[in-house]
Amino acid sequence: MGKTLLIAAQIWAFVLLCCHTVSGQGYFEMTTDVIAAYESVSRLRMDEAKLKIAEVKTNEPDNLLIHLVENYIDFFNLFINEDEGIYDRIKENKNKRLDLIKNGDKTSPYYLFSIAEINLQWATAGLKFGERLGPMRQVYGAYNMLKENQANHPNFVANKKSLSIIHALSESLPGIVRTLFNVKGSIEQGTEEIADLAKYSDEHDDFIFREETYAIYAYILFYQNNEKQKAYDILKAANLDFTASPLLCFLMANITQKTGRNDEALDILKARPQGPEYMPFYYLDFMYGKYLLYKLDDGAIDHMNVFIKNFEGRHFIKEAYQKLAWYALAADENIVHYKEHMANCLSQGNTLVDEDKQALKEAKYNDIPNISLLQARLLYDGGYYQKAYQKLVLQAHQYTDNKHLIEFNYRMGRITQALGNLTGAIDYYLQTINRGENEDSYFACNSALQIALIFEEQQEYKKAKQLFKRCLKIEPEEYQASLHQKAKSGLARIKIALQKK
Repeated sequence: MGKTLLIAAQIWAFVLLCCHTVSGQGYFEMTTDVIAAYESVSRLRMDEAKLKIAEVKTNEPDNLLIHLVENYIDFFNLFINEDEGIYDRIKENKNKRLDLIKNGDKTSPYYLFSIAEINLQWATAGLKFGERLGPMRQVYGAYNMLKENQANHPNFVANKKSLSIIHALSESLPGIVRTLFNVKGSIEQGTEEIADLAKYSDEHDDFIFREETYAIYAYILFYQNNEKQKAYDILKAANLDFTASPLLCFLMANITQKTGRNDEALDILKARPQGPEYMPFYYLDFMYGKYLLYKLDDGAIDHMNVFIKNFEGRHFIKEAYQKLAWYALAADENIVHYKEHMANCLSQGNTLVDEDKQALKEAKYNDIPNISLLQARLLYDGGYYQKAYQKLVLQAHQYTDNKHLIEFNYRMGRITQALGNLTGAIDYYLQTINRGENEDSYFACNSALQIALIFEEQQEYKKAKQLFKRCLKIEPEEYQASLHQKAKSGLARIKIALQKK
């Protein structure tokens, strides 16, 4: 449940609110000044945003929408910087703002929507700091409010933003959670909702949520539907201006790189907006360094060090030291520097996310990776598939022990799959499963997942179902939560496909 909600966090970060004019003591209206404040917040121009928010509070004291816009400053601050001390100091702001909003016009469709959005923001922030029960309750409450709002105001299209992501993720939740919280929905439902909203945003120039809508649409396509190319195509066709928004830059670079376009992703990050007027977003430096690492470019070190030296948050610190260690080994073959970076991996950072867990495991095992296998992995991660293939083929004779054979077969499976040789990929994956199903590494688990995805693409649904279930039976120490979540999403898609037959 926690991992599923954490995945959704980067999407809720893009969902912002606009409101209509109503009469009464407290009203919701997206005036010109509120729009200006909203745009500044969404671009992470926080000092500018605070000034504009202060102006609205002075000139439009009863316009309750501004409290939601202000809440995004807290949310982005916590989500991006991950400072637990700040979280403890400002989390009371949630109830203060909700109390103000609850004095507004309850007949407005924006009334419940505003409350739900603030709850979702603080739920995802809480998950960043390891909380579980509180965020679960907040998401459940927000879900019910959005459902009620949809029933009361069926023509209020903005409801579909957050409902779509909750519906798309719902089938990945454990059965007991779905039953306990009465969460209903499906990947198909969530996809249809956000696709409808994307179409609406294209047909209505005044719809201010177009960027957020396409961010959610791409996320659902990529992670829940396994339609990676379509997600990339959707974002490209939307013509989102990532040069004006660090958040959009993060989204565009992430999806672009994960579809094998490492050089294009580097160009996106290079064009990111920077300067003292923007909230620092050091994770973008880490991304840039990582993508350079995939090319074995020596510039990777400087950018990853910017992240390590400046970021004071909780996540990806261990991974950053691991990636520095990988560069030392793969590019310089410097074992001394590799060990120094892995020692820092042991002592620094936390282990809430899978990337940090995997990095810590490697540091604890103190088992230096095979250099050619590591080089092939990095080249594959960058989308340089032919170079990775040649690297492994030339070194195939050296992989003799079981551990290296498992990884060799897995890497060859990934590379041949990316090159379009699906039959060869399945063979390599099966060898990986047979040799490594009872090992601690994630290779066998992901091999089962990848075979299932291939069968699903080929509409061999029964075979796909078997392999998704096999994936769920394998419990690696690394990436288990994310791999199992993808398998559960796959089973949900298979169920729909079989029903349609």
